[in-house]
Amino acid sequence: MQSWGLDLESIVWISETDGVAVGENLIIRTSDGGVTWNEVLVEVDARLLDVAFLSDGNGVAVGEKGTIYTSSDFGNNWIKRNSGTQNTLTSVAKTSATQLVAIGQNGEILQSFNSGATWTKVSSGTNLDLNDITFINENTAFVAAANGRILKSFDKGSTWQSVTIAGNKDLFGIAFSSEMIGYAVGKNGTYLKTTDGGETWTELVINTGRTLRKVAISPVDIRIVVAVGDTATVVRSGNSGTTFTYPNLGATNTRSIKNIAFKPNLAFASAIGQDGYLLNSANSGANWSQKFAGIRNNFTSVDFKNLNTGFIGGEKGAFFVTTNGATTVISRPIPEALLIQTLDFWNTSFGYASAPEGKVYRTGNSGSAWVPVPLPVNRTLTGFYLFAPSVVYAVGNSGYITRSSDSGATWDQSIKTNTTKNLKDITFFNSVIGFAIGENGQISWSAGGNEWETLPSVTTENLNALVKLDTTSAIAVGNAGTILKTDDQAKTWRVIESGTLKNLNSIDFFGKNVGFIAGDEGQAMVTLDGGETWIQPETGTLRNFSGVSVGTDSKAYFVGEDGSIITYNCIPPLGSLGEISGNSQSCISNETYAISEMPSPGSEIIWRVDGGEIISGQGTNQIEVKWTAPGRNAVLVSRSNFCGNGETSALEVIVLSLPPSDLLVSGEGIGCVESTGTYSLPNVEGTAYTWTVTGGEIISGQGSSEIDIKWKQSGDQLILVTQENRCGTSEPIQKSVRISAAPDQPSEILGEGQVALGEQYYEIAELSELDYRWTVSDGGKIISGQGSHRVLVNWEEEGDFGLSVEAQNECGFGPKQSLSVNVNIITALEPKTNLGLKIYPNPGFGTLTITSENLDNWSTLLVFNPLGQLVESQNIKIGETEIFLNGLPRGILLIQLQGKNGAVTEKVLVR
Repeated sequence: MQSWGLDLESIVWISETDGVAVGENLIIRTSDGGVTWNEVLVEVDARLLDVAFLSDGNGVAVGEKGTIYTSSDFGNNWIKRNSGTQNTLTSVAKTSATQLVAIGQNGEILQSFNSGATWTKVSSGTNLDLNDITFINENTAFVAAANGRILKSFDKGSTWQSVTIAGNKDLFGIAFSSEMIGYAVGKNGTYLKTTDGGETWTELVINTGRTLRKVAISPVDIRIVVAVGDTATVVRSGNSGTTFTYPNLGATNTRSIKNIAFKPNLAFASAIGQDGYLLNSANSGANWSQKFAGIRNNFTSVDFKNLNTGFIGGEKGAFFVTTNGATTVISRPIPEALLIQTLDFWNTSFGYASAPEGKVYRTGNSGSAWVPVPLPVNRTLTGFYLFAPSVVYAVGNSGYITRSSDSGATWDQSIKTNTTKNLKDITFFNSVIGFAIGENGQISWSAGGNEWETLPSVTTENLNALVKLDTTSAIAVGNAGTILKTDDQAKTWRVIESGTLKNLNSIDFFGKNVGFIAGDEGQAMVTLDGGETWIQPETGTLRNFSGVSVGTDSKAYFVGEDGSIITYNCIPPLGSLGEISGNSQSCISNETYAISEMPSPGSEIIWRVDGGEIISGQGTNQIEVKWTAPGRNAVLVSRSNFCGNGETSALEVIVLSLPPSDLLVSGEGIGCVESTGTYSLPNVEGTAYTWTVTGGEIISGQGSSEIDIKWKQSGDQLILVTQENRCGTSEPIQKSVRISAAPDQPSEILGEGQVALGEQYYEIAELSELDYRWTVSDGGKIISGQGSHRVLVNWEEEGDFGLSVEAQNECGFGPKQSLSVNVNIITALEPKTNLGLKIYPNPGFGTLTITSENLDNWSTLLVFNPLGQLVESQNIKIGETEIFLNGLPRGILLIQLQGKNGAVTEKVLVR
């Protein structure tokens, strides 16, 4: 807040966004076009007076006693170099890609040919102070010097010649708008112009006698020339110095401006100067707005009573009030220009401030008026504890403890402290129990406040500050990173690990859990658990902090040397980390995911993965993920700090595995020829299915998880399916299907084709797993055997009729087998006999003997298998009484003898 209380001496814009300013023991930098400026954390042990950058990011800063620092990364980091001189170097300029020239007091000129790493001296021919150097091209340079002298070089600064300007006034700044036109400014409003490349110079008349320190040319219009100088002076010309205007920077503004710089190719200019003064112009210097204005003071104490209202004390009686969270401060110094040792306020109006030699001041109106309430002894108070506005305890050097019950009008000198060690702070747990801390680990304890005892030492380090958490707990801090905590009203203490060896100077808490510590070299510490553990956020400064005060549980104010006022806001990281790059579709495998943002100080990048595990990269901007679960998964990332998580970026990732081979194909395992069956696997998005089938035709669904098959062939058939996704192809999955056909036509019907009225048996060869349907066309009816291979028919009418049979299985009926039957009453007069026929053995084993005394009454022997197929036939000779058959097939056979007297059919079994 405010700025640094140190002079800024020079500024350069490397680009439209990157700029560097140097000054009194300080280098600051911006990377957002000047919206924010940050201290470069490097110990600078001298006042730096100028800075310049080469085109490749190499920079050089020069200053007092020959100090030179170089940077190779656009000013983020700096290294101190040996210049070979003790003369103060006032200005530096580049002449080529790697060559620089620096100038300074007593005519000092140095050259570097390696971006500032090493330097060699060049003779200037003068002992005058050289104040500013500029190159108008790679070879030609000009230097503004004391006593109205201008030096020029035409060989990159290797040799120089001098020009004397009338008046002998010191010149501090020089700039050229072209190779012929240039300007020089200096003491008491000196303003010179050349139109012949520096051969002659003419003094211009301007309306100020204030010393001008630097002059610059607008890159968007070379007619615009802006000079800056002492006592907030800006002199601007829009017509190459013909006329001038004088922008107003504030009627009461007396800050001197040391330098000015334009952004490349823009009308934006920045000027810097006294006590951290920084102002900007967006229109080539016509109008200006203040960015920073520091306070030149070393602050010693701070006390905020709420989020916005607080008080800051420092050297020379400096006392400041703010009501807007230190955005602006109001000066209300104590009556004497003394160091304010400490201050303590009861509320936003009433409080005390102490100074050396027993000086104490009280205010009841936020410092608008101060009332002296001095001690009766020459002691310096270093800590207060207020029971009420009127009741206050205080401690000081040499073991001094006092109290007042009348708002400081009188101070009690009767308290026995029993120590001579310097005490730094004091508090009470209640109206009785209190303790104080001090040098060499001193802890004094009292019940009542009248007499104090020294508790056993826990540390020998100086204790500098304390804070009470509740009615039993307190924390004390001190040198070398010392943190002590008590939970029994200061009777016993334990050491808390701090993680630092820097001196800790101040501590404050909001409630009993959230606390802050301020220390040397920009040390800040924060706790959220009552002081058990601490983090160390980056403060962006190396300045020593002397005090810290909380505004709320998420905001604290740190103050210290060189006008440092720094606010800490405990808020989660702001802004998104952007889109996550990486495959949004993956297999069960390893993948890399990244964001463009990098880790930033004070926070970390936290990744989370659903459906997998992070193998490496947690905390960086790139991770490797091992996906372990298929499905809709996610990669998530956010920035996290001590105060929480920021906005989360997410990427949905569809993860597939190699298709499984242990699935079962759904669908019927039996079927019929010419029927259609549906078969399927579970449908998985992103998977292609390839089906093959034997004995059938895929009529729909190829490529999908479900197909329809029309079966063409009977028998055991096979369905095969492979699954393929971007992760590969599975092993085929198979399913066996038995396909049946409707039965074949039955064998010939055995039975009389010419019959009389009455019952008659008819049969066919019997096949297993078949049913049979018999049909009589007319003239009779089936008495028994329907469904079997043999039926009994009762013929009831004479005439020609038909008997048919068809076989049936699960696939339906096969073709019919028919027999024409003539029913005639005459047939019944003919005797029916088998004429003593014998067929044996039955059953047999492939051989068969047929005998009859009347065998030749038949003329033909026929043998049929169960399917009605003829397997044997022969004619019967006259006089033949025996026939021998060999090699008969196994199964049931029908032996039929045919002749003029009709036919005889017998069944035999061959095993």
